[in-house]
Amino acid sequence: MEFDRFLEHFEDGAGQKEQVGLVIYYFETEQAQDEVTQGDVKELIQRSRSSISSSSISTYFSRLRGSDWITDTENDGYRLTHFGEEEVETRLDDEALDNPRGEEDLFLDIDGFENGDDRYERLVADINEAYRYRLYDATMVLTRKFFEDMVFQILKTHYAGEDNEMFYDQENNRHYSFDDLLTNLREGVPTLRQYARELERSTVDDLRDLKEEGNSGAHAIRVDFTDEEIEDWSGDATRIAEILYEVLRGARIADEYDE
Repeated sequence: MEFDRFLEHFEDGAGQKEQVGLVIYYFETEQAQDEVTQGDVKELIQRSRSSISSSSISTYFSRLRGSDWITDTENDGYRLTHFGEEEVETRLDDEALDNPRGEEDLFLDIDGFENGDDRYERLVADINEAYRYRLYDATMVLTRKFFEDMVFQILKTHYAGEDNEMFYDQENNRHYSFDDLLTNLREGVPTLRQYARELERSTVDDLRDLKEEGNSGAHAIRVDFTDEEIEDWSGDATRIAEILYEVLRGARIADEYDE
């Protein structure tokens, strides 16, 4: 959410000192800054609709510190105290605090799934709904499940009956981990490219990077994502999803033809 939207949902009649507190709150919650300088605040209000006088910023910082809204940090920075954060949030309405994204703002911007792929449609819908409400840990866990299943289906569809070891660990009678599936997918790229010329080994490497950014391990899920991180990954995730689904469709067509 842009700062001006925060300002629109801030309490009518709030003073300029309180608005400076709102600016600090914006930097901490929306920009994930650990500390905010007076320069940060001046720069933001100069390009916003705020009526705060930039020449009085230092005065308002002194008042916020005197009323226990902020505390000093290193490098001449400041951050809100718990009390200051509560004071700002009591002046923000519920819409600003819930802060959902627009319905058109998608993490995975992919559609056109074939009949029989309802599970992918539902999973993508759940991923995008979690993204919309900024539930980023859920977004990344569901995205991992989406890609893991699609990679498994690609390998199974292409290699079943020919090289089952590519999608199932027959020696140990168990399913492969996602890491193992990605290793096998990367190995199979020269063959699988017949279904989608955009598929490269670098595509698989990008998917592995996305998986590792989202999860440090199957039992160590990250929960500290920022808006910027997730937004940056959205484009890559969509591109990879489109390529892999094209590969899966091609493998299915080839499998039906062989039958």
